[in-house]
Amino acid sequence: MLRAALAVACFGWLVSHAFAQEAAGPAAPPGREVSLPSSEVKDTFFAYILGIITTGAEVDMDNEQMREILVEFKSTLNVPFDLISRVAQNMNPETGMRRIELDFQRDVVIPVPFALLFYHPGSIRATRVLSFDVRRSTWADAEVFDLVLDDGSILVDLDEWLVALFSSHLEDTWIRNIVFFTWHGDWVGMLEGRGRSTGRVIRAYFDFTKNTILFPAPDSLKSIGRAFPPG
Repeated sequence: MLRAALAVACFGWLVSHAFAQEAAGPAAPPGREVSLPSSEVKDTFFAYILGIITTGAEVDMDNEQMREILVEFKSTLNVPFDLISRVAQNMNPETGMRRIELDFQRDVVIPVPFALLFYHPGSIRATRVLSFDVRRSTWADAEVFDLVLDDGSILVDLDEWLVALFSSHLEDTWIRNIVFFTWHGDWVGMLEGRGRSTGRVIRAYFDFTKNTILFPAPDSLKSIGRAFPPG
């Protein structure tokens, strides 16, 4: 009798709790208070994105919600807002890690958003749905955030003349990891993947504090990139 009463009470609590959540609607995504300061990340869009990643905030927002939050933000990069249908960060129950999901309206083909000598050196091609596991670690007492591609594909497709000119450094690359860390006080993003032709490991670096591509990357930075464990 007591067990049945407890079961009924528990069921009633679950139903009322679920109804209350449904009535209240989904939690609003975090605002610009999570953004990293402009002294750390110059571009305001990436200041917000890095704030979401570093705080581990729960996020599930569609294009309209994203535009409401980013309406006062100015991005110096060619970010394809119109293509993004949904952005989410939540706990992956299978791995116990944070997971980031990106849904686009269609497969993505956009110019590389970062300029090299005022020139966008190719295009980024990605599937309509991308999912990353977020692995947190430390390096030299600084936090490292490694986004490991779990579902979908990303190809950095460089212009042929650029690959021919810098064949020892550049190659069309299938991206596997996007890593964020601090180096000499600056926030740096590293793209890591495999060359489409040779299969060699390719790494490229972007300084978010100075808003510039680091090419050629300093040897000290490349040694850091090689030290990070592969995803």
